[in-house]
Amino acid sequence: MNGRAIRLLVSKAAMVRNGGAARDLLRNLPALSRKFEVKFCCLNILESQRQQVEFLGIEVLCPEIQWEVKGGIWNEISAKQDRTSGKAWQNLEGLSELIEWADAIHLATGAGSMDFTSMVPSSKPLHLHFHESKSGVFDSVSHLNRDGTGTWRAHVVHTLQSFYHRRRIISSFQGFKQNEKWIISANSNYSAGKLMEEYGIKGGVLFPVVDLSEFDRENPANDDEIIDRLRESNDSEYVVSIGNISRFKGAFEAVEHLVGCSVDLVWVGGGSEPENQSLVAFGRKQGVNVQILSNLDSVELATLMKRSTAVIGLANGEAFGLTPIESMALGVPPVFVEEGGYRDTIVDGVNGRLVARGDFDGWKKAILEARDPETRSKWAESGLSRIEELGLTPENYASQLDERIRSVI
Repeated sequence: MNGRAIRLLVSKAAMVRNGGAARDLLRNLPALSRKFEVKFCCLNILESQRQQVEFLGIEVLCPEIQWEVKGGIWNEISAKQDRTSGKAWQNLEGLSELIEWADAIHLATGAGSMDFTSMVPSSKPLHLHFHESKSGVFDSVSHLNRDGTGTWRAHVVHTLQSFYHRRRIISSFQGFKQNEKWIISANSNYSAGKLMEEYGIKGGVLFPVVDLSEFDRENPANDDEIIDRLRESNDSEYVVSIGNISRFKGAFEAVEHLVGCSVDLVWVGGGSEPENQSLVAFGRKQGVNVQILSNLDSVELATLMKRSTAVIGLANGEAFGLTPIESMALGVPPVFVEEGGYRDTIVDGVNGRLVARGDFDGWKKAILEARDPETRSKWAESGLSRIEELGLTPENYASQLDERIRSVI
């Protein structure tokens, strides 16, 4: 590099959903821009995200007519979505020049991202951050109805998707098995296991991060005003869960596991109006008051979490999960299902609780523990220690990525 910084092209196809992978990437870009000379490319992006990236002095390449992520059974079965993303990458003017400019590429997985690899010469160092398996291809949970029904349909769709789509997905990873300059880091030990199980690839682990400056544990003067507005002057205790209303995110299961816990469920994210209404109605039937909030800004979300009894999650096969470490940063008890990537960050009984799915008495006990002021204080202190122990900071992420990229340049 002749004394200059490594030129790093950072890429992720779909940003507009603003999911965990996109949020993690945006959190890491400031530290990456201090370590590398960075440029960024994608197939879609929110205007607020573009402004955030460009504020760092990072050039953004994105098509004027942005690529859309489309769902639907046929798209899931036929991999039509991935084929359209492949064309979008090929037609992105200026992409070939950016790839040539870069000394190395850092690619985050997600909808449309793996087709980017077909544009990269085998001689170009490429690091892939593997966030999760392709939804529905290696599991049938994503095809279930929100309430867990529809097993027959889920089985049929999964079988068809496996036949038509799985081979294409697996083939997109072959370059990483055959090329020493292409390497993969999973976002958790759980994801690393899936990477080996599904693709036969051994990868390292590079955890996502939490930026503590985003999560103020103090209670500003307007916290009461925010809570009154969001909760509509409802003084009942509540727990928070975050995600879309799906079987994968465990929305209906969250209600089932809160029966008898004497807390409301505030679900942040939600879905369509009929989906929201179905979850509220299900909660009413189970004796759990459900409130759904969407489009919260970062201050509103942090305030809502801080005032909660606990932040909970019952997602099925969550690869890592940013919500537990965000709750730790805020000093709020994380109570999550003992599965997936949650096991990397939560030490049961030390900085939160890991409880088995279906252990309803265990969930009641965990919520009771989260109410106890002394326990909350201990878990809050241990939560910060866990974040430090695992090195879940943007600076550490940038340093680890630097080491991995230098190993293949």
